Amino acid sequence: MKKWISACLIGIVVACWSATQTSSDDGYTIKTTLRLALPYDVKAMNDEFQSARLISEADGVGTFEITYRPFHVQTVGSNPNWRKDDAKMVEYLRPRPCANWDEGLRAEILKDLKGAGIDPSKLDDKTLVEQVSNWAMNRSKFNDQFGLWMVEFDNGKPTIPADLKPEFDGQEPRGLPLQTIFNQELYGKGMYETRTHGACTSSSTYLATILRAVGIPTRIILTVPACDPNDPAQVKALFAAIRHHKTAEAVRAAGKAQGFVNHVFNEVWVGGKWVRLNYNRLGQPIVDAYYGGLLTHVYTAKDVSEVPFAKTWGARYALQKGPKLSSVNPYQLVAAKDDLKPGTPFDNPVVKHLQSATVIAVVKANDPEIPNGISLPPDADAFLRIKDWIQGQNYMQLRDFVDDAGWTFTLEAAGHPSVDGTLTGLNVSDEHGGFQGFAVKLKAKLDPGVEYKIIPHNANKPHTWIVPDTLTWKS
Repeated sequence: MKKWISACLIGIVVACWSATQTSSDDGYTIKTTLRLALPYDVKAMNDEFQSARLISEADGVGTFEITYRPFHVQTVGSNPNWRKDDAKMVEYLRPRPCANWDEGLRAEILKDLKGAGIDPSKLDDKTLVEQVSNWAMNRSKFNDQFGLWMVEFDNGKPTIPADLKPEFDGQEPRGLPLQTIFNQELYGKGMYETRTHGACTSSSTYLATILRAVGIPTRIILTVPACDPNDPAQVKALFAAIRHHKTAEAVRAAGKAQGFVNHVFNEVWVGGKWVRLNYNRLGQPIVDAYYGGLLTHVYTAKDVSEVPFAKTWGARYALQKGPKLSSVNPYQLVAAKDDLKPGTPFDNPVVKHLQSATVIAVVKANDPEIPNGISLPPDADAFLRIKDWIQGQNYMQLRDFVDDAGWTFTLEAAGHPSVDGTLTGLNVSDEHGGFQGFAVKLKAKLDPGVEYKIIPHNANKPHTWIVPDTLTWKS
């Protein structure tokens, strides 16, 4: 039985909403007191996005003061001589137990890149990383295996502790040999050859394997939100402490995630410095509504095999073992405040929200109105297409709206039984305001040829659904 883990699962980053603006880079900061269960590393927690100070440590929990720079934009330079200059960074290039490339795989990758029109010898390191990461994620299919946190390593060999074996088995496909499972989720070479990858931890190994094979030094970082989204009081406290509206909104939106919330991704040595690479996004910001709101860097590793997942996050996720904090998550917000230095430019417009959504069409599968890249899943009967859209924001405005307005509808037609419907949770948009809508599943079949009125169960004014009387749903 798979539990809900709110890590990034699919692995293609599109238009992420960050709080980056023109204000002074360090004139506005956010400071938290955060309790963290292992793994964490104070040295790694001090980078160009944040600084961390260990206040105290007891019973496997560290209490930290963390200062975030939410407006910081990572400068991404380029080096045309990267092959020569970076060759000395052997620790971040050589094969590892999980990022296990070899000369045969390197030759295969270079051949495949050539076929895709990518020639590493002709590109600077920045361009190479951008092209290879995008190509790598698009050639690979996501799978929902999630057993690797239950694996520990003994001299580089993976083993599964007996107490974690039931959870490992529940997270993996039944009937597959263990080596096949590892090749689809744990080993970079296997993932490349099977053209598959798992969730974010798995994907970080997949990318590290490919990038190291072509000569780009790569490492892996672990991040968590700045508060536990399973505790509404923590989300509220952090939101209230942040006066910058767009940053606060990203925290609030990310705080709607539930379960074990974290994100694992890469850093690459580009332009003579470590630069964050989140799937195919080079220069990942610290504020991101998709990935925890306010990303807190807690650990850095050369390989997933170095991270004691089975004894820390894995045991906590599978067995609820470990230091007691606010929930299953290995972190807890204690206090938060922000600081604006005098004289700092501070552009702070109010973030707009959808107050209403006017339904303009019932769009069914294979309808030509549906843009390329959007499809109706088998568990839904139609999209309710709406006309409303706030430019400059992303599809999360749709999620925020339905959370306030309600998910349920009733379809009514005189002389026929009413049929209830509910949103499936899939909200879609072309991100430009041309097409946006919500997938709906009906709880019974409609009578053939009958036109039904759509009656929304508006749950919370002023957030309301508007359905014109002229709009009907016909089976």
